[in-house]
Amino acid sequence: MYSTQCSLELGNHRSIEVRTLKNGEPIIDLREFKQTEKHKFPTTKGINLSLELFKSLTLAIDMVDAAMYKNEDLHFQIGGNIFITVRSGNPCVDLRKYWKPENEENLVPTKKRIHLGPAEYITLKSHASTLDKKIHQIETILPCFMRDNHQNQIG
Repeated sequence: MYSTQCSLELGNHRSIEVRTLKNGEPIIDLREFKQTEKHKFPTTKGINLSLELFKSLTLAIDMVDAAMYKNEDLHFQIGGNIFITVRSGNPCVDLRKYWKPENEENLVPTKKRIHLGPAEYITLKSHASTLDKKIHQIETILPCFMRDNHQNQIG
């Protein structure tokens, strides 16, 4: 089980939730929710990010903005086989987990993803600083690609 520390709306029934797992580890969940008259519940459309992966995502914002502004393709790994994808001609941002099947050479996309429209992406960017203030550990995190011992392994 988990407990929710904070929840920030992105629009289109999507939210960012900071959750603490029962082992005490915080995660950031970008997810679409369904609303009934009485309850709000998560759908399978979404992705969980560790604090390290969220920090990598925030560090990639300038790169994503540049790709969107120049109308260029971008396919960038933020870590943990999670990629940010922007397609030219489509001003949306896709965050998706990939995996490498046994005896395959290329990574394959999974169903674990969230597809953000332009307004949702802009809201995500504005909420990033709010999350930095609410979760003090984010400030001190050094993503794996910035560490001296980083090995660029896909597996």
